[in-house]
Amino acid sequence: MADKDKLNYWERRSVWLEQKQHDNGDKHVDTIIKAYVQTQKYLVGEANTLYNRYLDKSGLTETEVSAILNTSVTPDQLVVLHQMAKSVTDKTVKKQVQTYLDGLAVQSRISRVELLRAKSYVVAKQLASVQFEESQPYYIDVMQDAYNHASAEAIIGQTQKDFKVYQGDSVPEIDKQTEQIKFINQSGKTVQTLDVAHTKPVASFKEMSTKYAKHAIDDPWHGANYSQRIWKNTDKLADSLQSLFTAKAMTGMSEHDMSDTLQKEFSTSAYDARRLIRTEAAYMSNQARLKGWQDHNVEEYSLVAVLDFRTSQFCRHIDGKVFKVKDAKCAGFDGNYPPFHPFCRTIAVAKFTNQKTGGYRTARDPIADKTMRVPSDTTYQAWEAMLIKAHGAKAVEDANKRAK
Repeated sequence: MADKDKLNYWERRSVWLEQKQHDNGDKHVDTIIKAYVQTQKYLVGEANTLYNRYLDKSGLTETEVSAILNTSVTPDQLVVLHQMAKSVTDKTVKKQVQTYLDGLAVQSRISRVELLRAKSYVVAKQLASVQFEESQPYYIDVMQDAYNHASAEAIIGQTQKDFKVYQGDSVPEIDKQTEQIKFINQSGKTVQTLDVAHTKPVASFKEMSTKYAKHAIDDPWHGANYSQRIWKNTDKLADSLQSLFTAKAMTGMSEHDMSDTLQKEFSTSAYDARRLIRTEAAYMSNQARLKGWQDHNVEEYSLVAVLDFRTSQFCRHIDGKVFKVKDAKCAGFDGNYPPFHPFCRTIAVAKFTNQKTGGYRTARDPIADKTMRVPSDTTYQAWEAMLIKAHGAKAVEDANKRAK
């Protein structure tokens, strides 16, 4: 996250909101990762049982392995599969699992390997169900927080512009009940109060409804919505797992090799799930912020990138640029509105033309490991140029490499 000390008030508020949303997302991400770990342990255990009972002899041919794996299972072994299916809570996922099991039910017999592959499919779908349960309420909260933040930002910023009220070191607070904006200095004293309800042309505070948020999270971006991305991730995992459980793949593969391979597959999918929820949350938050600006007639926004060496090359170059709200487009590197890539940390902040600028702020010198005083409008490229001047191009290049 960005260093709050180097930003102006609304930039600090945006960073604070981003940090809050990231922290709130931790518990949802943790739940999803725990589900992956538990599922991995279960499937590794099932595979180990198969190895210990039937495939513990070395040197088995593919024909011999095939004969063992294609032996029919007993009806009681299918009970566990149906119990697993019942644990799926998401209605859409449950329907998919039932369709899959119905396809197995019409077969005259089910083999050991088919049972293991079926379990692979069901556990992958269970993970999809967990992701839906965890992500949707999180996304709704993220959107409502971002919209409310943008609304307050718009009202206070427009007030400053129209009435030439600049907070300086004071902090603006909006009281929705009394419809007042108060500017409070560092000692806690209110230095100015504006009555939003009776002072024109200040707009009234609006909030985003849960109904709108639920509808918005289903809208596609970059060709898919969050549901489709979860399907893609978990379907990919199911396909990878099922491809492992074949006579050809298991011939010559030791129990240890199988465990390692399963761990890699689950680790890759878990990483994709974590990246998905973080990137989707960033997208939802930014879209809600954009909606808040549109509803409160904000005309422009500026981009603020994090001043450290982990920032992407694209975000380094776009830092500080100003765009029209009506032209905002979230389309990765082809767009002008964040997120620009997975785990993007660049934020958008409303810009009001007549806002007072100037002054200084503090930024971080990662090479000297200390703070540095820079003009308040310093961009990433200007900050990097300062580091090069202070330490030399080689030191900056080496620090960049270490941060990767």
